Amino acid sequence: MVHCGGRGFVWDASFDPQRISYDGGYNNDVSASGFYQAHLCEMADKILAAVPADQDIHYVEIGCGEGDFLRLLHARSKGRVKSAVGFDPSCTTEKPLPEGAVIHPRYFTLEDVAKIPSQANVICSRHTIEHVKDVQSFAASLAAAMAPGRKLFVETPDVDWILRHGAFQDFFYEHCALYNPVSIQMLFAAHGLQAQVIPVYDEQYMWIEAVQSNPTASNVAEASTTGDQASDLGERYLLRRNALLGRWAEYLKARRAAGGVAEWGAASKGVTFCLLVNARAGDLIDMGINLNPAKQQCFMPVSVTPIVDPATAMTQGVKTVVIMNPNYEAEIRSQIAQMGWQAEVSVLNEAEETVNLPDLQPGNWGTRQSVS
Repeated sequence: MVHCGGRGFVWDASFDPQRISYDGGYNNDVSASGFYQAHLCEMADKILAAVPADQDIHYVEIGCGEGDFLRLLHARSKGRVKSAVGFDPSCTTEKPLPEGAVIHPRYFTLEDVAKIPSQANVICSRHTIEHVKDVQSFAASLAAAMAPGRKLFVETPDVDWILRHGAFQDFFYEHCALYNPVSIQMLFAAHGLQAQVIPVYDEQYMWIEAVQSNPTASNVAEASTTGDQASDLGERYLLRRNALLGRWAEYLKARRAAGGVAEWGAASKGVTFCLLVNARAGDLIDMGINLNPAKQQCFMPVSVTPIVDPATAMTQGVKTVVIMNPNYEAEIRSQIAQMGWQAEVSVLNEAEETVNLPDLQPGNWGTRQSVS
């Protein structure tokens, strides 16, 4: 992973798209989480609020997966969404779509702009741009899909949040291009789009609202991370990463004496955490927990760590649970308590931004710390 110290863009310099297959077997469903469902509803409502209430909505989604967000938007619109067009090569179209909706099971390119209905007034692309190596071509395709009166909405991780929190588990192969507010605005500006960036999902994600730019206006807002600031973020991240990995390895070694160890969130973050920790200290993680039934009874790649449901982890003697994303802490703690599961819960990425980490001891890993 390479970090631009000038504007904060991060990319995988050795990324090979042939190693990734976004076909019908690709599954990234997180709908089992109530917290994430609430986030999806909030984003859908942002789109609905951006279009005047007396206007119908003709919706286009690039990277729509199985169309779950498309269906949610349609349901929450109370009849305002009159048509919807989606693009995603992984779509199996097994789930019924709302009336007036169609999904093309293919990547979106400049050639597909012609498939966008002339009445379309909303273009959306959630958690897609970070998977694209040729960022200029993808941005050009988004810009070509725009027209006067159309609004573009993009959601993607904020790499500044990853760097500030030392979130080493957030760097994984599928995410080959990661942006901060400045770099995403610069990319869009280069293709004639004026973008506003709003932090969402407890600041882990950026919600970008863009329109065709006024030729006389500046397309890039005042930079929030530039020059030495961006460079410092990258340098501090490396220090935090190495310190955190060492301390997590020590903590998990100590906890193994109490019983099994599981990580909650056995998707991309969990795969990365398992690989990095095990590479330092051997096989410290017994299993991963995931609420997505399609992932349960499967295995994480390379480490072959089994993926199970929470009840299975409890019955197999897990006494330590490490939560991969702090956003899900309250939800997971509540579920564990309701199950009567006696397990110590620890959470990644809750320390404030600093290189001088506190001397975290077992038992303190799951508390929010303010570090000077």
